[in-house]
Amino acid sequence: MVTTSERPPIEDATADGSILERFAAVARWSYRHRLAVLAGWLVALVLSAGAYVGLGMSELSPADGFVGESGAAEQLETGSDFLSSRTETILVQGSSAEDSDRIADELSAALMGTAQEPPEKLTAATGDQRVLQVLLPDEQASPSERVQGIDSAIESAREANPGAAISATGPISVQADVTTSYGERLVLLEMLSLPVTAVVLFLVFAGLIATLIPLVTGLAVVALAILWSGPTSLLVPMESNQMSVILLMGLALGVDYSLFFVRRAREEFARSGDADAAATIAVSMTVRSVLVAGLVTGVSVIAAFLTESPIFHSLTLGIILVVIAAMLASITLLPALLALGRRRVVRQLFGKTPDDAAEETGFWGRLSGNVVRRPMPALLAGLAVMVLLAAPVATMKLQFPGTDSMPRTFETLRTLDDVSEQFPLYGVSHTVVTETGGDVAGASAVLTDIAEAAAGLPGFDGQVRDVQISTDRSVARIEIGTDSDGIDAQAAKDSLNELRSNVVPEFAGGRDILVGGETAVSVDVSQSTSRDLLIVIPIVLLVAFALIYLAFRSVGLAALSVGLNLLSVLASYGILVLLFQYGWGATVFGSEYVGPVVTLLPVMMLVILIGLSMDYHVFILTRVREAFGRGLGVEDAVRQGVVRSAPPVTAAAAVMVVIFAMFTLLPTPEMKQLGVGLAAAIALDATVVRGVLVPAALRLLGASVWKRSLEGAGHH
Repeated sequence: MVTTSERPPIEDATADGSILERFAAVARWSYRHRLAVLAGWLVALVLSAGAYVGLGMSELSPADGFVGESGAAEQLETGSDFLSSRTETILVQGSSAEDSDRIADELSAALMGTAQEPPEKLTAATGDQRVLQVLLPDEQASPSERVQGIDSAIESAREANPGAAISATGPISVQADVTTSYGERLVLLEMLSLPVTAVVLFLVFAGLIATLIPLVTGLAVVALAILWSGPTSLLVPMESNQMSVILLMGLALGVDYSLFFVRRAREEFARSGDADAAATIAVSMTVRSVLVAGLVTGVSVIAAFLTESPIFHSLTLGIILVVIAAMLASITLLPALLALGRRRVVRQLFGKTPDDAAEETGFWGRLSGNVVRRPMPALLAGLAVMVLLAAPVATMKLQFPGTDSMPRTFETLRTLDDVSEQFPLYGVSHTVVTETGGDVAGASAVLTDIAEAAAGLPGFDGQVRDVQISTDRSVARIEIGTDSDGIDAQAAKDSLNELRSNVVPEFAGGRDILVGGETAVSVDVSQSTSRDLLIVIPIVLLVAFALIYLAFRSVGLAALSVGLNLLSVLASYGILVLLFQYGWGATVFGSEYVGPVVTLLPVMMLVILIGLSMDYHVFILTRVREAFGRGLGVEDAVRQGVVRSAPPVTAAAAVMVVIFAMFTLLPTPEMKQLGVGLAAAIALDATVVRGVLVPAALRLLGASVWKRSLEGAGHH
C-alpha cells in the first residue's frame, strides 16, 4: 500500500499547458491546501453576505415583466396612483336581499377605520348578492398586512351570520393569497429538497461521508449564488422566481459535478490503492469535463439577454451565477472537502470501488453492447420515440399566466369568478390608457369616444364606463368590457385587435393611446416570445456547437451533441403540450390549469436544458475519447465510455429529476410546467438519448471523428 504523505507528488499525464490544465492545477493545489481553501470560502461567503445586506437589491414589479404596448400601458398605470388599483371587493350573499343589505351595511360600518373613504355598495343585476367596494389607503406594507383589516371584518361578520357567504377579492388580496401560498410552498420545497437529495445520494454511495460531501458542495453553490444575486440585481432587477431557480439548479449542478468526480476517483483508487493519488488524478481529469460543461451552460444562456423580457434577463442571470459558483466550487471547495479528512474520509468515500465485470454485464453494459452491435435499428427506434414525443409541439399554444390560469384553491379567485358572473363591471375587459398632458377634460373626452364606439361593435358588452383619472391627474384610463368568457378566449383577442387596429386610431388624433389589460399582456408576451425563440434558438445552438467543437475538435461530435440536445428539448415541449395543453394527467402534478403552455417556458427551458444536457454529453464523450486513446476499437470504446459514465450520469439525472419535480409543489402554473418539462427532458436525456441514441450514433460515425480530438488530448 502506498503511504500517504502530507503533500504527495502528483503526476498528470494530461498536462499540456492549456487553460483547462491551469484550472486542473488550481484544483490540485486546492486538494493540497485544503484549510486555506476552506478559509477562503468562508471569507467569500461572509463578504458576499455583507454585500447582500449592505447594498440591498432591486426587484422587478409585476408590470416590469410585460412587453410591447401592454407593457407600456402597465408602466404608465403603475407609475400613477389609480384608486382602482387599491380597491378591494367584498361579496355578500345573505338569506335574502334584505339580509344581504343588512350584512353589507354592518361590514361597511366595521370598515370605516380601514377604508380611506366609506365603502360603496352595489347590487347584483339578478339575485340577492351585494358588493362592497373598499378603497384602501396608499401605504407601504405587504399585501397581507394591507388586507388584514378586511379579513378581520369578514371573519367577524361570518361569526355573526353563520348562514351567509362572505368573501373578498381584489388586486391586493389576490396578490396576498398568491404570495403567501408561494412562500409557504417554497419553504416546503426547500425543506424537502435537501433530505430527498441526501436519500438519493445515500442510495448511490451507501455511505454517510460520500453523501455529505456532494450535498455540502451543492449547498455552498446555492449560498454563494444567492448572496451574489443581491448586488447583481442592481444591474438586472430580480424576478420573484429567480431564487427558486438558483436554489434548485445550484443544488443540482453542485451535486452533479461532485458525482462526476467521485466516480473517477473510485476508478483510480481501484487501480492504485492510493487515495491521494486517486483523488488528484480524478481532479485533473474530471475538472476538464466540468469546466467545458459549465462554459457551455453559462455561455449558452447568455443568449437569453437578447430577448425583450426582463423576466428572462433575471432568470438568466440567476443561472449564470449558479454556473460560476458551481465551477468555482468544483476546482476549489470540492477538492478541499475531499482532502479534509485525508485517509479516513477519502477511503470511506472511495472504498466502494467499481466492479468492471459487474458493470459490463449490468443493465447499461448489456444495453450499450446490444446497441453498438446493431446501431442502425437502435438509432431508428430511439429517434422514433423522441420524434413521437416531440410531435405535439406542432400544436403548442402560448399564454401569459393571468388570473384565469391560477388555481381556484384560492378563495380570492373563486370570489372573483362569482363577482364577474353577477356584476358585469368585473368581466373580461381591455384597458385604454393615455397621458393627460395637463388636459384632463380632453383626454377624458377621447377615451369616452373610444368606449362609445366600441360599445356598438360585436364582441363588446355594450356598456360605457366612467373614465378614471390618477390622483396626480397625469394619466387617464377607461375599462372597455367584452362579452368574452375568458382572458385568452378568441373573442377577447378579436376585440383587442379591433380596438388597436381600428377604434383607437380613429379617435387618437395625435395622442399616444395604449391598449392594455390581461388579454393584451398575454397576446403581446406570446408574440414577443415567438420572436425571441427565432433569435435565441440558433444562437444557443451555435454557441453550444462552437464550444463542443473547441473541446473535442470534431464537427461530427459537436453536431451530434447539439442535435440530440435539441431533440430532448423538443420532446420535453411535446410532453408539456400533452400534459397541460391537452390535459392528459395534469392533475397528477397538482395542476387545475388546462390550457396553453406558459409563454416564458420555451426560451427558459431551451437555455437551461441545452446547458444541463451538455454535462452528460461532455462527460460521456470524454470517457469514450479516453477509451480510444487506450487503443480500443470503435465498439469497445463506445461501450466502455457509456458503461463507465453510467453510474454518475444516472445518479446525477436521478437527483435533478427529483429536484425539478419538486417545482410542481409551487402553486403557479409556470413553475409546475417548468418542473415537469425539465424533469422529463433530463429523464429522457439520461435514458433514451444517453443509453440508445448516443452509442448508436457514435458507433455509426466510427473512429474518424475522433482523430483530431485524440491529437488535441495528447493521444497519438
